[in-house]
Amino acid sequence: MRAAQLHKYSKKIQLELNEAEIPVINNDEVLINVKAAGVNPLDILIINGSIRMISDYEFPLTLGNELSGVIEAVGKEVVNFRVGDHVYTRLPMNQIGAFAEYAAVKEEALAIMPENLSFT
Repeated sequence: MRAAQLHKYSKKIQLELNEAEIPVINNDEVLINVKAAGVNPLDILIINGSIRMISDYEFPLTLGNELSGVIEAVGKEVVNFRVGDHVYTRLPMNQIGAFAEYAAVKEEALAIMPENLSFT
């Protein structure tokens, strides 16, 4: 899959579009085919290392904190979501990665997308 990744903290935005492995989900996670991802000021703070004291990431780091998409797989312990559900999420600080084609997300961080909303 393609993913927009950061290889080091920097004052400049230096993301690269790389090939990455599709995440393997845990029992309490779902695999989402990402349809849209939001860009917000937190992404800039992560890029320039401003939040390293709160969350120091390993590189390469797939950026992105918000996404919407379609569930492609569910873990064995997931009870509230099914394959094909349209969902959206604000990813936990320690599990970002919305700027990719797929993301693994814990069930507790997800919500069903209202039918009157689009992915964007």
